[in-house]
Order: sequence, then C-alpha cells, then structure tokens
Amino acid sequence: MKIQEYINEFKGHFHGQHGAGLGLTESQSEVYVDLTVQSSMQYMQSLMMTGKIKELQTLMSGGAEALQNSEYYQALITQCAAAYYGLDWELDRKKNLAVHILGFVLGGLKAKFEEGGHSATPQGVMQFLGIDLGILGKMGGLFGKWF
Repeated sequence: MKIQEYINEFKGHFHGQHGAGLGLTESQSEVYVDLTVQSSMQYMQSLMMTGKIKELQTLMSGGAEALQNSEYYQALITQCAAAYYGLDWELDRKKNLAVHILGFVLGGLKAKFEEGGHSATPQGVMQFLGIDLGILGKMGGLFGKWF
C-alpha cells in the first residue's frame, strides 16, 4: 500500500524528533512506529467492518480537540499501547508514546500529501493512496446492482 511507502520514507526521523527524548533507542523507535501503524490500521479496519464509517471520518478529520474527546481515539491509543508488549513501561507512558507516534505519522503523511500536490477531494486522496479510480468505479457499479 502506498501509505506504507510514505511512512517508510520518513519514519527514521521519529527517533531524532521524539524517540530519543522519550527514552527509546533508535531501533526501538523504528519498531514502535511500525507497531503503531499496524495497530492503527487494524483498529480503523475494524471500525469500517462494523459500519462505523462516520466515526472513522470524525476520527480522521476532527481536529485535536475532537480527537482528545473521542472514545474512538482513546480506544485507538489504548490498542496501540497494548501492542507495545515488549516495552516494560506503565500504561500511561505507553499511551503517551502512541500519541507522539500517531501525531508524527499523521504529520508526515500530511506533508507527503501536500508535497504531491494532491487535491483535498476524495479523488485526490485516492490518488495519494494509490487507489485506481477506474477499478473503484467498476466495483461501485457491481455493488450497486446488488442493492
């Protein structure tokens, strides 16, 4: 997936910007960025699979205050922290790490999006993600016949 390519391009910068200050080694920083991304993707997929598309949209576009007050954001942070099974920190410290990593990753993806000159439309986002619009249109037509 295209998102992983973008993250791989900038994830090495996490250690210098946040990881060292949080007490991680360089290799730990990279591992925990990967674990956070994987855990986040699993959580977001579970929201989609249970029909919580509106909640997912709010989570992705709600802004900092909306995120902090969201039960879904809190569940996402808790899921990420639980994925840090090799880290013997207390839960609040793990959650703080998850907040830092998610902020870093989202900031990096936003920068990549803007660098690419993509429009802030569904089509621009799909292009950014590397999703073929033609295939989606065909699939939409196929699913439309069933409903």
